[in-house]
Amino acid sequence: MPFLRLVRYQNLLIIVFAMLMMSFCIVDPVLQLFNLKATLTGLDMTFLILACVCTAAGGYVINDYFDTKIDAVNRPDAVLVSKDVNRTTAITWHIILSVFGCIFGFLVSVKVGIWKVGFMYPIIVGLLWYYSAAYKKMFLVGNIVVAVLTGLIVLLPAAYEIPGISAIQDPVVQYGAFDPYLILYQSSMVALFAFMTTLIREIIKDMEDIEGDSLQGASTMAIVLGLKKTKAVVTALIIITILGLAFLTLNYLPETATYIYVFSLVISPLVFCGYKVCKAETKKDFHFCSILMKIIMLSGILYLFIMRYNFLNFKDEF
Repeated sequence: MPFLRLVRYQNLLIIVFAMLMMSFCIVDPVLQLFNLKATLTGLDMTFLILACVCTAAGGYVINDYFDTKIDAVNRPDAVLVSKDVNRTTAITWHIILSVFGCIFGFLVSVKVGIWKVGFMYPIIVGLLWYYSAAYKKMFLVGNIVVAVLTGLIVLLPAAYEIPGISAIQDPVVQYGAFDPYLILYQSSMVALFAFMTTLIREIIKDMEDIEGDSLQGASTMAIVLGLKKTKAVVTALIIITILGLAFLTLNYLPETATYIYVFSLVISPLVFCGYKVCKAETKKDFHFCSILMKIIMLSGILYLFIMRYNFLNFKDEF
C-alpha cells in the first residue's frame, strides 16, 4: 500500500515500541522503587505516542516530496511521490499528519500541565520541513537534526511524567527522598545512545547516497570531505560510542546479564560495523552498514528489558 510505504510504517512501529519500552522499562520501575505510581494515564500516553507518530509520518512524507529527483538516482525502485502518489496528495497528507501531530501534542501537554511544551510540535514540524528542503543537503546539519529528534522521542515519556510526579502530595517526593528528575537522568543514557547511533547511521546513509546527492548540489559530509575522511569520522563516532557504552556498563550497570548483552549484542556489532565501514566501497556495502546500525539500535531498545530487571532487583546499585 503506497501510503504505508510513504510514511515508513516500519519506522513508526519502532517509535511506538521505543516509547512504550521507555515507559515500561525505565519510568515505571524507577517509580516502583519509591512506591510511586505513574501519573501519565493510558490516554495521556496514547496522545503522546500519536503526537510523535503523526509528526514523524508527516516528516517522512515531506522528505519524499522534496527527494523525488535524488531518490530517482539513489533508489529508483523506492520512489513513490510523482509515481504512485501524486505531489498534491503527498502535500495534503503531510499537512493532515502534521496538524494532527500538533493537536495531540498540545492535548497531552495541556493535560499534564505543561501547555507551553505544546509549541514544541509546530517547531518540530518546521524543522522537518526545512530538513527535507535544505538542512539534509548541508554539512552535518541535517544529520544532527535527525539525531536530536530521535533522542528527544526517547526522552519524552520521562519528561512528561515529571510534572505529575512533582505535584504528588507524598513525603517521598515532598521532602526530597525522590528527585522526579531521576527518571529523566536514567532516560538520558538511552537518549544519548539513540542520538549517537542515529548520527552514525545518517552519515553512513549520506555515503550510500553520495551519487544522487552530488547531482542535486548537496553539501553532505560525504561530498565535502570525501568518502575516506567521512569513513574516519564515522569510525571515530563508533569508537566514542563503544567507549561510552563500556564505561557505563562497567561502572553503572554492574550485572552479569548486562555485561553479556551489551558486549555481545551492542558493542561487538558496533566493532563489526566500524570494520565494514572502513572496508566499504560500493553502495551495497554502505547499505549493509546502514541496516546493521538499525539492528544495533533495536538491540539497544531491547536491552531496556534488562534495565527494568536491574531497577527492580538491584535497588542498592542505583
